[in-house]
Amino acid sequence: MVGVGVTTAEDALAWGCTGPILRSAGVDYDIRKDYPYLVYDQLEFDVPIGTHGDCYDRYLVRLEEVRQSTRILRQAVKQIPDGPVMLDDPRVALPDKRETYNTIEGMIRHFKHIMDGIRVPPGETYSCTEAANGELGFYIIADGTGRPYKCYCRSPSFVNLQALPMCVEGRYISDIVAVLGSFDFVMGECDR
Repeated sequence: MVGVGVTTAEDALAWGCTGPILRSAGVDYDIRKDYPYLVYDQLEFDVPIGTHGDCYDRYLVRLEEVRQSTRILRQAVKQIPDGPVMLDDPRVALPDKRETYNTIEGMIRHFKHIMDGIRVPPGETYSCTEAANGELGFYIIADGTGRPYKCYCRSPSFVNLQALPMCVEGRYISDIVAVLGSFDFVMGECDR
């Protein structure tokens, strides 16, 4: 796997790659560190970075990400406050299943949330998280109704897979298996 399927930092950035593919090429970019959301700014963890951008570096980066994920989970579990984990606001929260099945009010509330959605003011936004394969983002345009006017999902596997031809060009056919495995893409994300 050493020297197989190399992605340079310049190429990975040019193709829009994120996650382990980008980090294995030596680029220190992780949304949880660069644009912290939720409680990531309160947690200590390292972002694994590779140097060569080959299959072996992608493997090492993912292996270290497992260790760092364990580190994050241990810290997060200690910080979970006591009390309910669901917002108690009937305007936006679905009712409890027992209430939905046993009271007319719960059933109506559930139906209205599912059928009408939550009305948000008109506007647009982009929000992203660091998913297992890179930046998972959603660009949403709201028109004031309970459904988005437009919604675009930036799935990391779809974007990262664009770099595949560059990584396998001139390689043995058997190398393609290793490169595909190191990209670790989710085919459902790539179906556009």
